[in-house]
Amino acid sequence: MERLWRSLRWVWGTSWPLYAATVLGTNLLGAVGCMLFVRYLIPMPAVAELDLSGQLGLIGVIYAAVAVFAGIIVTFFLFRPVLEWQRSPRDHDPNMVRHLVMRLPVLQTIIVVAVWGLGIAIVTARTLLVDVPLAVVVLVTTILACFVVSVLTYLQAERLVRPIAASALARRFEDATLQPPIKFRLFLTWFTTSAVPMVGVMLLTVAQRVGYFTGTVGELTGAVIALIAAGLLTGFVGTWFVVMSVVDPIKELQSAINRVRRGERDTQVDIYDGSEIGVLQAGFNEMMRGLRDRQRVRDVFGQYVGAEVAQKALEERPELGGEERKVAVLFIDVVGSTTYTVQHTPEEVVEALNEFFDIVVEVVHRNKGVINKFQGDAALAVFGAPVALHDAASHALQAAREIQRDLAGLELKAGIGVASGHVVAGHIGGSDRFEYTVIGDAVNGAARLTDLAKETPGMVLTNAATLRAANEVEQQRWALMKSVELRGRNKMTQLARPVRSTMADRS
Repeated sequence: MERLWRSLRWVWGTSWPLYAATVLGTNLLGAVGCMLFVRYLIPMPAVAELDLSGQLGLIGVIYAAVAVFAGIIVTFFLFRPVLEWQRSPRDHDPNMVRHLVMRLPVLQTIIVVAVWGLGIAIVTARTLLVDVPLAVVVLVTTILACFVVSVLTYLQAERLVRPIAASALARRFEDATLQPPIKFRLFLTWFTTSAVPMVGVMLLTVAQRVGYFTGTVGELTGAVIALIAAGLLTGFVGTWFVVMSVVDPIKELQSAINRVRRGERDTQVDIYDGSEIGVLQAGFNEMMRGLRDRQRVRDVFGQYVGAEVAQKALEERPELGGEERKVAVLFIDVVGSTTYTVQHTPEEVVEALNEFFDIVVEVVHRNKGVINKFQGDAALAVFGAPVALHDAASHALQAAREIQRDLAGLELKAGIGVASGHVVAGHIGGSDRFEYTVIGDAVNGAARLTDLAKETPGMVLTNAATLRAANEVEQQRWALMKSVELRGRNKMTQLARPVRSTMADRS
């Protein structure tokens, strides 16, 4: 008893007290209503001989008390694994608890039917001592009442155990047969809350016709009205419960979908139904896990190859080869990286490079460019591929100026070269391993300008052809220089570098 008290005290404040009160109240109301119906609304002389306030009434009260106590004890010991699981989940088999929790409404209904069955047998046997026809009436009435109370008990229990079921099914749901299917619930609810009262009315009418009752038809009016009223009440209650068992999860799914539309990728719904509804709830959660995994792949993929390249690869099937594009290319390479590596630890070198490239990436993206690749202490940025960009040369030249400005406070220094022209942009490599890149004279030209920029004041260079492709505002921020022959070329290339920032620029 002490263990029982500790368990009940531990679960106080959860849904269990409400669960017990609701189930008990429904059954007591059903029993009292059944007794009053027989005593006051059945037009049979033998009814008067039923001493409801005497011996029979005493038997009924004693049985009700014993039945309530026995029902509580049986229910507790049957559901005790669930109570103990709530207190210490790791000490119990989750599969066992999952199946037990989902079958709580059915098990509770079986207990109610057993209690009612024993009570029906006792009351019918006692009534047989008074009058056999009356015993038949009592038997039929109590059986019909048992049908109605049992279904209402199931519907109430199914709704009240939802929080516990949600905890039990939070991690896994694989069986859609843990509870009766929706169509069975709907049909059974109609039968017991609408058909049963109508059957009662039909039986009263037939019994009157064949002379089973000694009273007139008018004396059945009260019984008929009571049955119709009971049908309306139980029909509303039963229909409300079964409708809510479908509407509630639909509303939750609708709310979850709206949250997903707002960008809440971690949205989940509780799984608390063991039928087709549970399959939908579990399917939604599985779909969200798939979306999160895909988004994570997209994010990680984008960090390696660039968001634009990742988006293009996910939307289209990548194939080897490329297409001609007019782009601007920005190449940046750290000055004196070998000496810096010798003078610092590898950890310090990595930290410095990450700080360096963090600025480079931020400026390139701000100017609508894409970091195509990192090559040790160098980086290649492309403007105009894979996504076409209007005035790519202006964006690349502006990015070069801003990078040099933002790198001013760092220990690492870098040369920057910018060139534009036609390139082939696409996937280069083998069928099992390839990467998106750009190949063309503009890439080589940017690399040559970067080598030359390392020895030029300001350490940022472009060529006259790229400068002419930019807009007038950007052209005014650069100054033309002498012409030189870049390594690997047989023609002269006129250089240009940024002019010093003006007061207007700084404002």
